[in-house]
Amino acid sequence: MSVLFVDVCDSTSLLQHADPEESRNYLGRTLDLLADAVETFGGTVSQLLGDGLVALFGAPLAQEDHALRACMAALKMQRATIPGQEAQGVASPTLRIGINSGEVLVGIVGQYQWSHYGADGQTIHIASRLEKLAPPGGILISAATQRLVTLQIDTRPVGIKPVRGLAAPIELHEVVVETESSAAAPLTRKQRWAPLIGRQELLQILAGELETVRQGAMRTVGLRGDAGIGKSRLIADWTAALAGHGVDLCVAQARGYASTRAYSTAADLIASLLELPRTSATDVKQAAMQSLLAKWPAEGADHLAALSDLLGFAAPNEAWLVLNPAQRRRRIGEALLWLVRQRVRAGPFVLVLEDVFLADRDSRRLFEALLPRLQGLQVLVCVSYRPDFEHQWGQTTWFAEYLVEPLRDGEMLVLARALLGDDPSVLGVTSELVRRADGNPFFMEQLVITLIDDGSLEGTPGAYRLQRPLGELRVPGSIAAVIGARVDRLPDAAKSALEAASVLGDPITRELIAAMQDEDFARTEELLGLCVSSGLLTSPDPTGRSLEQHAFVFRHALVRDVVLGALTRARLKALHRLAFLALLSQPGAEDADAAPALAHHAFKGEEWEHAARYAVKSMARAISRSANQEALQLFEMGIEAARRAGGTRTAQGLELALRLEAIGAMMALGQIDEIFSNMERAEALAAQLDDQPARASVSTQTAVFLWMRGRFEQGLRHATHGLEAARLAQRRHMAMAAHQARLLHFHALGRYSEAAAEGRVLLADYAPELAEHYVQPGWAVIPIINLYAFHASTLWRLGDCEAGHEVCARAYEILSKVDHPYSRLIVDTVQAQIWVEEEELDSAEALMRTAVQQCITHKVPTTLAACCGVLGIALARNGKASEAVSVLEKGFADRIYDAANPYGRTFMRVGLGIAYRALGRLDDAISTGRKAVDQAGEQSGHRTEALYELAVTLRRAGDEPAAEACFAQTSEAARRLGMPYYQKRAVAALAKRQEDWHPA
Repeated sequence: MSVLFVDVCDSTSLLQHADPEESRNYLGRTLDLLADAVETFGGTVSQLLGDGLVALFGAPLAQEDHALRACMAALKMQRATIPGQEAQGVASPTLRIGINSGEVLVGIVGQYQWSHYGADGQTIHIASRLEKLAPPGGILISAATQRLVTLQIDTRPVGIKPVRGLAAPIELHEVVVETESSAAAPLTRKQRWAPLIGRQELLQILAGELETVRQGAMRTVGLRGDAGIGKSRLIADWTAALAGHGVDLCVAQARGYASTRAYSTAADLIASLLELPRTSATDVKQAAMQSLLAKWPAEGADHLAALSDLLGFAAPNEAWLVLNPAQRRRRIGEALLWLVRQRVRAGPFVLVLEDVFLADRDSRRLFEALLPRLQGLQVLVCVSYRPDFEHQWGQTTWFAEYLVEPLRDGEMLVLARALLGDDPSVLGVTSELVRRADGNPFFMEQLVITLIDDGSLEGTPGAYRLQRPLGELRVPGSIAAVIGARVDRLPDAAKSALEAASVLGDPITRELIAAMQDEDFARTEELLGLCVSSGLLTSPDPTGRSLEQHAFVFRHALVRDVVLGALTRARLKALHRLAFLALLSQPGAEDADAAPALAHHAFKGEEWEHAARYAVKSMARAISRSANQEALQLFEMGIEAARRAGGTRTAQGLELALRLEAIGAMMALGQIDEIFSNMERAEALAAQLDDQPARASVSTQTAVFLWMRGRFEQGLRHATHGLEAARLAQRRHMAMAAHQARLLHFHALGRYSEAAAEGRVLLADYAPELAEHYVQPGWAVIPIINLYAFHASTLWRLGDCEAGHEVCARAYEILSKVDHPYSRLIVDTVQAQIWVEEEELDSAEALMRTAVQQCITHKVPTTLAACCGVLGIALARNGKASEAVSVLEKGFADRIYDAANPYGRTFMRVGLGIAYRALGRLDDAISTGRKAVDQAGEQSGHRTEALYELAVTLRRAGDEPAAEACFAQTSEAARRLGMPYYQKRAVAALAKRQEDWHPA
């Protein structure tokens, strides 16, 4: 139990000018006030001492929180004033209070009129001595008491002091009376505010899922529920129980509200799997990393580069830097899978990712790809998300989703009583709280805290009393208003810190808030601590034992939303600018990973030039990781910033840099119209700035765009102009790109001899540039692979299939070491065409089936039409014409060719015509064949191939004159273009006048 001694300091001097009756009344009111404080917190007045009293907590009825009750009663005493004392010219009393906790002997002392409930023992003696040692207006407590209230009451150490009557000095602490901490701090600082209510069925379900995993099956559980409904609390209690039973588990949480960094959630998940401390202290991080690396198993050596890049173990090595984004993503995924496998070795493993809907897009894709690969492992994965979250696991056999529903009224009543207690004065309040909270436990908690803070409720958690008639419960109908009211009750400085935190986003560090507020670290931590005691922020480790003692997070995403929503536009702008400056002052501000947050805050803070500059940097980072959608979002933000920066040359230069950087992302996503308008503006800017390298880049990129639009003669002129500009600017990379663009156009125009010559120039003169096997800015494909693909396509059309095979083999050798789906798809299309012409139809069919699936899996719309077209040709020639028709007709219905250059549509038309012919649908075959010829446009080589297939169809239909005319046109075009392969076939057809050279 705990014993409290309180005494009025120097009461004789205080009342020296008062008459006896006034003195008696004054002391009477003082003792009434002190006794009321004891009663409020469930204590018992054991003895009155003239101008003080002794109170017991934890007797005669046991109370688990007796020390907290004693301290709360002491605080109420020190903060109270006696009504009417100023009018009588008597100052409010100054009190000394001492509290000690320990074992005591209790019982009825004395008899008749003077008997009382008393206590005896050393605990009583120490409490009495502490009251004498306490400073006026102070509360002195023993170490035994302080240990019982350490998480709920603010204290400061006094040191080890001698106490009369004790042989050895003892450790003492003082309760902080002047703190601005919320009155609800004893509740909000508890790790669990109330027992878990109404979730037993879900806990049983989770236990059953774990039992399934113990039998050898992998399971994934989704917990879907509204904000504040209790998903996190359910997970916290479940995982705590699992940890208590020795189950190996890893818990991570997505914190995406203020982060635009790709793979940030993946990095947190991997850090949790590695059991690394979450800290911003460089020395602690380095020590932890060195310890980890020292015991790193040899079998995991291949994964160190991926983990180092993601977690910042060390600067990435040369081998990692040459990898393209898709390769890096695959390597990170392999490392994540390996880490999970390591944890499974010892037995069943539980992996939890809370709030997956907040994860960045790249982390989510990585996580989605991981789950199917865990099948066969003893892993239980648990994810939580809100109702509007969409995932891809619904139809899988290893996934089950459970709805975390609002609590029923009876369950909410139990929760309210757990928070408030069963005092008769609060019984009427609970029903109103249940009605207003409407099944949301977080809302209920916030309502209770509000009533405590405004003084309506007093007491300790689970034992509150209503202090005044409640009247109408002034709570708005939404949780936002409740949270807003709590925010407004903070002291101004603490509220300002919370507003800064809401703009900065999670996690919130002492250092950044201090920089934004221009405060020292100690004061900043104090202000954030007030937000914690008000239930608005929380620390990752409530015990304070974490290595990171200055990191805070919002208790709930809604809290941040409410705080942000209440800020004026001017205040929001000012805070974003301060956040930008604070981040800019931190170590590592120039790292690529810091750029997205800097761009975001600079934009919101209307630091326009900075916003545009960091947007360029952020785009390059996103494109390097194949996060093309993210790159284009940054592009839009950067363009707006550059526009608002005014018409200065600096702003124009930034806009030009943004537009050139965006081309690679637009190209990969097949955004043809957007590329055109973007290139027109970039060309105008380059001319205004007289920027020769930019002109070269714009001309070459325009040439590539025109190739995608089928305007090959015009594109060839732009490519040639780009080559000249690159040579004047002495930029070899740009010259190499211009040569590649010329190769594309020569190939499309059917000028195969010139295309072959361009390919030979590239191979001979640009070996160093082509040796860099990664996607360069503004590109969607690895340059050497692009060259090999079009060079091989050119060679077989010139009649040298063997050379075409050799060039494809070189490309595949590189792709065996560099994983880049887009590049592989281009080579696969060419290789399959060569196999079709050599009648290796099974090989071509298998390759193209895989290619079509890869287009869909990796979201590469620009190659889907070509792959489907070549697949259709292979199927039709391989006796599967019906399937070819189905594939190609669906492709036309879905307009898959819209995102591609005209190659794709031509291949699809030719394939569909061949398939119709094989099925005997000759009218359809002729109609489709004529469309293929007409729509080939400037594609002279492909038009020649389409003419040949149309001629074969016409002959099959019995229209010999038309067939002969088409064969003659084919022969002449093939001769003119240098296509001996098709020239020989057309001449042979004219000579023999027989059925299809290729049996249908």
